Amino acid sequence: MPTLYPIQDTFVRGEISPRLHARASLDLYRAALSRCENFLTLPHGGIRKRGGTYFCAEVKDSSKATRLIPFIFSADQAYALEFGDLYIRVHAYGARVGTVEVATPYLEADLFDLQFVQSADQMWITHKNHLPQVLTRTAHTTWTLAEFVFLDGPYDDINTSATTLTPAETGAVHPDMTSDTLPTGTAASSAGTAYLAFDRDNGTDLNFGTTTGNVSYDFAGTATKVCDAYWIRAVGGRGPAAWDFQGLDGTSWISLDSRTAEPGWSRGEVRFYEFQNATAYQSYRLDISVSEDDANIRIAEMGWHEDGDTQTPFDLTASSIVGINDGTGFQTSDVGRTIRLLGSDAVWRWARITSRSSATVVKVRLYGHALPNLSPIARWRLGTFVPGKYVQSGSLYEER
Repeated sequence: MPTLYPIQDTFVRGEISPRLHARASLDLYRAALSRCENFLTLPHGGIRKRGGTYFCAEVKDSSKATRLIPFIFSADQAYALEFGDLYIRVHAYGARVGTVEVATPYLEADLFDLQFVQSADQMWITHKNHLPQVLTRTAHTTWTLAEFVFLDGPYDDINTSATTLTPAETGAVHPDMTSDTLPTGTAASSAGTAYLAFDRDNGTDLNFGTTTGNVSYDFAGTATKVCDAYWIRAVGGRGPAAWDFQGLDGTSWISLDSRTAEPGWSRGEVRFYEFQNATAYQSYRLDISVSEDDANIRIAEMGWHEDGDTQTPFDLTASSIVGINDGTGFQTSDVGRTIRLLGSDAVWRWARITSRSSATVVKVRLYGHALPNLSPIARWRLGTFVPGKYVQSGSLYEER
């Protein structure tokens, strides 16, 4: 009986797993290869011999392993990145690009576990033992590498132990006031007792006695702070309906956030507002122009959040080490790690650890909104990222 040799004229499936080498019934079998060496498969079916190579330059240290990774900036401009022990060098057009050398955290042993994804002039690099990095090309001879910072998360599971975390500050631009001038700064209002809006006591309130008005807080001396969010707890049926949140630059009140059509305040309701601001002002003011149902305005509490990046870090104290890093407590490797905190108002905030004082005490900066009080927090989540648990690979969502 004659031997038949079927013609294979397409190779678009490329190399397939050895486990499929006997699966002749599969459609992909007739367009696949068991091994393809020194050839490239073409999208229209055929194959061609790979391009040749030539000696471009010697690597920085030939006694150590290096890895070449492509960086394709455009159809006309591409680079070969030489990844070595704690460095990256750049090559293009058959030669090294000037004296460009970028320091990296990657050891020789890390090089072949690196994963990367690139778009336009940036490349994101991941490794399980290192924070994700972003390599940026700003010019042909200008390259930088920086950590990719995750702002909020990801996180481990919510704490189920009895350990609580107690903050030393609320993260507000103002302290908990006991009078219009104590403990520091000055609270003022167009009517009523101003400090009652900042005393962290829901049982008292600032009663304007009118349908319009304003309340402000002025920092002591020449101090200034950056505020980027605020929350309001109004007395039910007596809340503000329209207002302008402002900052004083020394001479003029600058509008930072305006709200209209905010009626329907229920008993004990808290509403949260955020805005973009990077300017430090010496005073902040809530200027109310319309009240709910033309009733007298009454505000139980407010929290004006200080931008986390400009905050003075404050202590966050754990009641025990149980539930923290498998019972070992806070570690120096936790610096930079995020924590999610559920306030007594049932709203999550997040903080970033800036330093470690002990196994139970770290300093943090709080982001999002000011806490309602300094009560111990039972529901919290530690950030997932620690050495050995960093991102191992990534991709660009919808190519963006």
